[in-house]
Amino acid sequence: MAQALNETTLRSWMQKLGPRLVRHAAAICRDRHQAEEIVQEAFVKLWRKPPDAGEIAYTSWMRRVVTNLSINALQRTKRPSVLPEFTTDPALMSGERPDQRIGRDESMDAVRAAMERLDPAKRTILVLRAVEQLSYEEIAEHLSIPIGTVMSRLNRARTALADELKRGANAEEDLPASFPFRAYQRKQA
Repeated sequence: MAQALNETTLRSWMQKLGPRLVRHAAAICRDRHQAEEIVQEAFVKLWRKPPDAGEIAYTSWMRRVVTNLSINALQRTKRPSVLPEFTTDPALMSGERPDQRIGRDESMDAVRAAMERLDPAKRTILVLRAVEQLSYEEIAEHLSIPIGTVMSRLNRARTALADELKRGANAEEDLPASFPFRAYQRKQA
């Protein structure tokens, strides 16, 4: 049986995992406010009944709970939500010429729109691999599926994202050579 958490321990886990889990949930459900509520609900679940494996399992357990709650929230709403807010981090904006920034922003808008058009399962597996940077083994454990299934689903998700990017791009515009996941992750924060 898992040991109950005291307030101090819970608070330290919230500080440690909270921001990353909010970014993770926001990447899936595309609504920062809803993501914060989802993470709060996940921490309530942790408070009430922590995983039997103890503190060593908290990170992966919380990520799984947040993933499931985010997908459930999307399935309940079935309506378009707002796009994530743009960052005002000076470190991300420095050193770029305005025309480079505009091009990057347009590419990010195209990627964000394409990600939004993907179904939640495809968006989730892309987020787990590219944004959360989980290995195939970690994704397989997280989603409770075989590694081969992870690879095939990830391939289908990448293909679907490429198709959505092509569909959303004008004929005269060039598509990004590769998906800028790092920039997408920073925009989600």
